[in-house]
Amino acid sequence: MTRRSWAVARTYFLPPFVLGALLLVFGQRRLGWASLLGSLGVLAFFRDPERRLVPEPGVAYAAADGFVKSVDEVEEGALPGGRGLSVSTFLSLHNVHVNRSPIKGTVSVFEEIEGGYAPALFESSEGNRRNRLVIEGGDGTKAVVVSKAGSIARRISSWVGVGDEVEAGDRIGLIHFGSRTDVILPSGSEPLVSPGDRVLAGLTPIARYGPAPGPGTRSEGHIG
Repeated sequence: MTRRSWAVARTYFLPPFVLGALLLVFGQRRLGWASLLGSLGVLAFFRDPERRLVPEPGVAYAAADGFVKSVDEVEEGALPGGRGLSVSTFLSLHNVHVNRSPIKGTVSVFEEIEGGYAPALFESSEGNRRNRLVIEGGDGTKAVVVSKAGSIARRISSWVGVGDEVEAGDRIGLIHFGSRTDVILPSGSEPLVSPGDRVLAGLTPIARYGPAPGPGTRSEGHIG
């Protein structure tokens, strides 16, 4: 767990941990151990494994762990023509909650948008509270990353801001207890995943937005 992940996790970890310890001191063994086990479960939700990506030019990578909920054309004003290819990933409670940058570039827009807290699998989650990043790649492309809060913790921590430079696979934030993350790329991008596919943030190629690679090239991702 990184320092930034721990800064988020301790808010949820410490109360049940302290309560469990106090219950054990006062002889409430069953409740005490249950509370301590619950606190360890919280730490598992906020795990943040190291990952090493060897990115392929012209390829965007998953921004979140989970399964692909949809691959659709959507309206997106930050992209040429006002539309783009959206790959939406649903994060369940057992997934790693850290979001990562899908491409290399510079953050040009950061917005916190108010909204509701509908469960991420419902269509009404389109209007959930969300953070929106626009990342401008050095090759002229853009990627929009929208992290949406869910119905449990209802919070998102962002670790980048306007002007920050990111590599593909770099950590950009964390959704507390999961929800969904959308990556929107310019229209004409070729999707490399389909609804139902499992993806890993910073490792799984989700779309090709540049020229096709030459023979023998491929994407490589490794969990360290």
